[in-house]
Amino acid sequence: MKREVKVVRDPERVKLAIEDTRSDILSLLRVNDMTLSQMAESLNKDHSTIYRHVKKLEKAGYLEEVGEIKDHHIPKKVYSRTANVFLLSPRSIDGRDPSEIGMDWERRNAEKILSLLDVMGYDIEDKEEALIEEISRFFIELQERVTEPIGKIEEDIGEISYPLLLRFKLLLFLLEEKEDEDLKERMENFLSNIKKN
Repeated sequence: MKREVKVVRDPERVKLAIEDTRSDILSLLRVNDMTLSQMAESLNKDHSTIYRHVKKLEKAGYLEEVGEIKDHHIPKKVYSRTANVFLLSPRSIDGRDPSEIGMDWERRNAEKILSLLDVMGYDIEDKEEALIEEISRFFIELQERVTEPIGKIEEDIGEISYPLLLRFKLLLFLLEEKEDEDLKERMENFLSNIKKN
């Protein structure tokens, strides 16, 4: 049975999921369960490449086989995500800084966030690498701050829904910002670079 939210802390499993093609596969399967052929066609990749990535995702617990369909009398396996949302927050198990594990992925997300703000009519004064780096580190830190309480919630009250997760993350951030002067200052510095046109 598919879980609503799954917390992933193992750095190797996090790294596996944020690789571009595997991340694209997980994104595709957020909408519909699919066969390897359907994924390959949607991502414009060859079947063998998709197969290798799906098997890695399946072994790491991100995907599972959920059925089979016949295409011209040929059975094809159908794959699904094991959770609607994967909360990726690596713990260091080998001395590495967990925030470095997903930094490239977070940098791409930060660039997308700045682009979205631009489309919405916000003027970003400083789109330099330093701002992208700060946004990336900020979101990694927030993810790390909320993962532990979310893990406790699952243990204490069971499964949580994605809308509840989003609300909880927002509320937790607001509470943390209220109490943490460093976090408040970092947020103010970040927001000082963004003005509404």
